[in-house]
Amino acid sequence: MAIRTVLFLAAVASVLGGCAAASDDTAAPSAAPTLSPVPSQVSAVPAPSRPATVPPTASGPGASGPGAFGPGASGMSVSGEVVEGVEAGCLLLRTPGTLYLLVGGDRAALQVGKRVTVVGTPQPGLMSTCQQGTPFQVVSVRSG
Repeated sequence: MAIRTVLFLAAVASVLGGCAAASDDTAAPSAAPTLSPVPSQVSAVPAPSRPATVPPTASGPGASGPGAFGPGASGMSVSGEVVEGVEAGCLLLRTPGTLYLLVGGDRAALQVGKRVTVVGTPQPGLMSTCQQGTPFQVVSVRSG
């Protein structure tokens, strides 16, 4: 605390001394002031939490994880053409009414230009860097 007081008083004296030297209109140029860093207290701020992205799940029987169907669970079937997204690695399913961002599923079966039917669940609240389509967690893929 004593260091802060000394630094503060030195800064005040420098400012007042500079004001006194500039009292007449033809003041001589003075040397550039020197500044000393003043230590400050820094408090740690926790980083904002980011929602976890849903990891891809296996397709077919025995799939598990987010979006996989268990006994009593329901999903939906959507058919359309697989298209590339504007961001690298993003695949979309173009249907007559909706564009779906395909999350997970068998990437070998999800080839650009191919017509497929996917089974899974829409995840409209899922955060994505793909910037297109409604996220759709794919559980299975079939041609046609």
